[in-house]
Amino acid sequence: MQDHIRDLLNRFQYSEQLKESAVFRILFGGEDPSQVMADLDFHNSHTLRNWVLLYQRKIQTGLITLPAIKKARTQDITDLKQRIEELENALNQANLLILALNTMIEVAENELNVPIRKKSVTKRS
Repeated sequence: MQDHIRDLLNRFQYSEQLKESAVFRILFGGEDPSQVMADLDFHNSHTLRNWVLLYQRKIQTGLITLPAIKKARTQDITDLKQRIEELENALNQANLLILALNTMIEVAENELNVPIRKKSVTKRS
């Protein structure tokens, strides 16, 4: 009985490499999710949708950078416009993250007297 349960649990565990490959193909390769599922012999669209959403959140929080666009997608104007929008959104998120981090550093230095940044004028020994 325990072997059967273990087999069931292992059956639904997917490697990070498989997850990332599927998400990259959908988000950056422009492939249809149903085609990716068929290629990977994967039958749960809900799980795949969750992987895509998790990956998109990581991009939005600045934990992941956008990979280069595939050569095949550079010929289609709608793909290029979509890519520009993705890059502009990523840039806006990165700028917000930089602003937030700089604000935190300034508050720590000015209000809490915590030295974080190295002073520009330091004596050489």
